[in-house]
Amino acid sequence: MDEADTMFKEGLADISQPSDLTQLAGKLLDLCNDVSDHLAHICAVKPVACHNGCDICCKSLIQINPIFARLALEHARDIFTQERLEQLHQRLVEGTPFCPFLFDGSCSIYEKRPMVCRGYYSLDISMCQTGIFCEGETGYQGDDGHAAHQYRIFLFVLEKRIEEIERGFGIEPGPVFLHEAVRDLWSERVHG
Repeated sequence: MDEADTMFKEGLADISQPSDLTQLAGKLLDLCNDVSDHLAHICAVKPVACHNGCDICCKSLIQINPIFARLALEHARDIFTQERLEQLHQRLVEGTPFCPFLFDGSCSIYEKRPMVCRGYYSLDISMCQTGIFCEGETGYQGDDGHAAHQYRIFLFVLEKRIEEIERGFGIEPGPVFLHEAVRDLWSERVHG
């Protein structure tokens, strides 16, 4: 957490252009990957039931810190075909209330997916299908999910620290809805 704090504070202080913010968001997600790998290494757990094609959480309203919306959109612009970008734009215009990056039941920006998406996990897809995600008492899903649950706590605390640091810099902190933030960024780039 100290490493993330330092990285974010110094990163915000050094930002001179939007690409600096995108790089900072990417570094934070790299750190999240390191924490996830470390937790999985020190505490072997039952594999999560989440898999490619499972899109239940993606069809929820997804609240994120704004910097991750910028990273998601920039990543999409780097990897999407022109046709896929046009589909994304159409979703944004129509106001699709779920993740605009969900295509064919899969996350199209998986490597750069927001922190909140990394925190969702399930050891039993049937729980998700009934609307019980990883929140609440039943969401913990027992000791088999201990490392996944600890990772979720880390991400939650990190998100709150990011918001505190943003306030300290005079930046309006998140959360924002992913689809709305990406739509606003798209419009900003077109009109700005």
